[in-house]
Amino acid sequence: MKTRIIKDQKEFDTIQMVKADEEIIFEAEEIEINCKLEVWGILKLTGKIKSSWNNQYIEAMGNSTPHIEAWGNSTPYIEAMGNSTPHIEAWENSTIHGINLNINATLNLFGFSVGIIPFNLKLKIKKSKQSIIQRVKPQEWFERNGISKKEKVILYKRVSKDFKTQENMSNETSWILGSIVEHANWNPINSECGEGKFHACSRPYFCDEFRKMTDDRYIAVQINRKDLFEWENSPSYPHKIGFRKGIVLYECDHYGNKIEGKTK
Repeated sequence: MKTRIIKDQKEFDTIQMVKADEEIIFEAEEIEINCKLEVWGILKLTGKIKSSWNNQYIEAMGNSTPHIEAWGNSTPYIEAMGNSTPHIEAWENSTIHGINLNINATLNLFGFSVGIIPFNLKLKIKKSKQSIIQRVKPQEWFERNGISKKEKVILYKRVSKDFKTQENMSNETSWILGSIVEHANWNPINSECGEGKFHACSRPYFCDEFRKMTDDRYIAVQINRKDLFEWENSPSYPHKIGFRKGIVLYECDHYGNKIEGKTK
């Protein structure tokens, strides 16, 4: 097995996968996970670990054995698949989010740390008196995103300066203010990404993960609930939802506030 010792965050950012014949070790005061990190071999991380739910977490695959120590105010997200055996330690005020862990996983909580895991998950847990295990049930998209289940909802998209998406491609779509946009080939079932649906987010800033042009705009779209499609079972993008048809209401800022003068 090839052992690689990571020296800094810049070098760690170049990694998206730990191969089956690799052992990667990174010890630092602070470690940031900036993408979904697939682990097939051995990964050892020690320090204050920063991550978010938006496709930024450690995914333990196959027979991998990740060893993660989260310190300080860390918030790592870990998903274990196959026969992987992650060993997770949370120290001080860190919070661990466990997704699809298996019975071979171990979770040790120290200090005032918190472990958030599915209610029906069985794994080996050791904890201090001050630590907390929070068992949670899966949430549907509306509850998870704080959106009321009304007949019509207002969601958001990030578009080009010309109010377009997928520019210069076969799926180019215009999102002119006041227009009704309907997908011609509605087929959302197969995957979260790709063709067959439009995408919207519960907040404008969640759209930043999917477009990053400096002159982009944000728009508010009114959608009938019957025209929405939710991906269940731990979606990769939990703030995103598919939709078939909607009315483009107005341009808004990063937080959803209407920009005056930009409406139908």
